[in-house]
Amino acid sequence: MSSGFDARRFFSYLFIFAIALVFILQFGPGSRGCNAPLAPTVKDAAARVNGQEISLTDFRRAYALRLDALRQRGGGDLPEALARQFGIPGRVLDELITAELLQQAAEAHGITVSDTELLDYLRKDPSFQKDGQFDPETYTQVLQTYLRKTAPDYEAGLRRRLAAGRLLAMVSDTAEVSEDELRARFQREGDTVSLSLVKFDPAAYAGKIKPPTPAEVAAWEKTHGPEIAADYEANRRTYSKGEQVRVRHILVRMGRNPGEDEKAKAHDRAVELRKQIQGGKDFAEVAKESSDDPGSKAQGGELGWNERSTFVPAFAQAAFNLKIGELSEPVLTPFGWHLLQVEEKKPAEEKPLASVSGEIAQVLMRRQRAAALADADARKAALALQKGTSLATQFPDRKDKDAQSVDPGERPRAIDTGSFPKTAQAIPRLGPAPDLEAAAFAAERPGPLPGTYKAGDALVVAEVTAREKASDASYQAKKAELREEALRQRQAELQESYVAALKKSAVIVKNEELIAPTAEG
Repeated sequence: MSSGFDARRFFSYLFIFAIALVFILQFGPGSRGCNAPLAPTVKDAAARVNGQEISLTDFRRAYALRLDALRQRGGGDLPEALARQFGIPGRVLDELITAELLQQAAEAHGITVSDTELLDYLRKDPSFQKDGQFDPETYTQVLQTYLRKTAPDYEAGLRRRLAAGRLLAMVSDTAEVSEDELRARFQREGDTVSLSLVKFDPAAYAGKIKPPTPAEVAAWEKTHGPEIAADYEANRRTYSKGEQVRVRHILVRMGRNPGEDEKAKAHDRAVELRKQIQGGKDFAEVAKESSDDPGSKAQGGELGWNERSTFVPAFAQAAFNLKIGELSEPVLTPFGWHLLQVEEKKPAEEKPLASVSGEIAQVLMRRQRAAALADADARKAALALQKGTSLATQFPDRKDKDAQSVDPGERPRAIDTGSFPKTAQAIPRLGPAPDLEAAAFAAERPGPLPGTYKAGDALVVAEVTAREKASDASYQAKKAELREEALRQRQAELQESYVAALKKSAVIVKNEELIAPTAEG
């Protein structure tokens, strides 16, 4: 995995409106063993939409294009397992289903694309151009090499996609925004403020705190019992473990969609391996020689200590029901047939408060001292701000207009929020800070805000750099921009509503295996 993968940038791209993927197929080229659940399905397609098949090939091509795009935008590698955990396969399949529904609706309404329009689109597609011009040879090569389609098949599919796009445009064209709606929107969004602020996070001061002495911890523990107990309750899971088992297993793997014959053969193989162990052969040696689980084979099938929730249900039930040293019958999971042998067991345990009170006291002491340092620096910055020294001046080497947010534990630096409306649920690049937001909008004009404000565990010092209230003059100045923005939003709402209605009345069957959060092997 590349260390260059930018998770924040990656997540921002996941929220792009998905309907644009109506055209996704036209773009051209562009083990953990058994420790994760899986719910395979027996399907010969990615999905069926009102009886119309979305092929596995089309899904895989669309999924590969999405992963390539995200990896490029994220600035690094995006592993397949992580993509599945983020639900990307499901998003891609939903988009393909949406595309198919729109294409079917366009056909039902008699929306067509002429030969001239189709040819014009092909000529403008950069995938089929050479030196800026449509090239028949390039067109043929792309279809054969990358899309694996004949020209008639590709063009028939393209007609359907273009017709679907035309249908969406017709839906959008029905959008209207009245004058009253515009004024109401401006009243909500026309009251704006811009801030320059500095966040003082206690976590940023943790490295400056010297470890307290045992005597200091003991003294603090005696006088802060309620705080220690509250922290213990809030983090109780940290001090407890469920029942655990140390188990070895041998896997006889099967394909994703095994037939009855394949399943029977794999079972017979598991029975044969079980007989070898019953005959005196060491379980670990059989695992090293014959297990199909690459994650544990070299360790003789050893999976280490695990709680019940680590395994898929059938595996967990067998493992926790076995006695120590007992050999299981073959156990079927989505990965294949398993043989299990339990080596040790641990009952559920929970550390009592008395045994961890000192540990918690030390953590809370360090946190308290770090908060005191943050508070002192915040008050110092606020005082200097009131005396006329701007935050940008106080933190000249830490001004960063391009950073998207202030990370937890980051050292104090001045940032600009940009303009945001009174209706905002959080302050841009900072997050929720109700008291600060209220003070900012109570200000009549730019200038320093008094004191410090809470933002989670951190303190914030801020100054208003721009203040604009809703007025008729400002409404007239922004009316055209407001109308365009409101119209775009209404169009998106209409499109989303139309697609939702299509889905509600459709018969959609998905291949759940393709979009499972984890994959076999």
